[in-house]
Amino acid sequence: MIQSISDFCPEGAEAGVGLALQENDGHYLFFIAGPRHYCPPGELFYAGIGGHREPGEDWLACAHREVTEEVGTDVEILSAPVTWFIPQSGLARLVEVTDQPRPLALYEMIHPAGTPRAGEMYRIVVYQARLCSLPRKLQKDEVLAIIALTREQVIRGPERKPTLTELLEEGARIVASAEPIDSHVCLYPLGTARALAYVLRHV
Repeated sequence: MIQSISDFCPEGAEAGVGLALQENDGHYLFFIAGPRHYCPPGELFYAGIGGHREPGEDWLACAHREVTEEVGTDVEILSAPVTWFIPQSGLARLVEVTDQPRPLALYEMIHPAGTPRAGEMYRIVVYQARLCSLPRKLQKDEVLAIIALTREQVIRGPERKPTLTELLEEGARIVASAEPIDSHVCLYPLGTARALAYVLRHV
């Protein structure tokens, strides 16, 4: 039974924080994978800003550190109205956790094929959040760009792999970029982006 983040993520488990960042106009912000990340040819994934928690680090400290490292600004963590537990198998469900601020989701992700830890579980604590300022300096090897997607694009993400051009024509926009991106590259969601797609479908 999950009543806290520690129940979801036992000591020693591989885990990290992902941020569901929403702008005032309703768009959600994600990073597009930089060259450090494995992606199939002609494709790039997008995911929530965040990353692995270091030993002894608390969840909120992890969130603030990752945002600062990846996009050069800080973040305000918001308490979610409810928390979703999204297991890698079985049905997602609402859980009542005691942690404050309350996370939006507890997501069990399986590392994809082709990555060093393929098939292994990675637990993500997803917080609702707001950037304190626009991204200032992207960590180029990790973050190629920041993209703002509409709610509908987030929801439909797991079902398709549109090109960057198609997403822009539908209402997405590039908020910041470390270098130009091939407009024909196909984009797909990973981690927090997939968890948020599930949550938005059920809200």
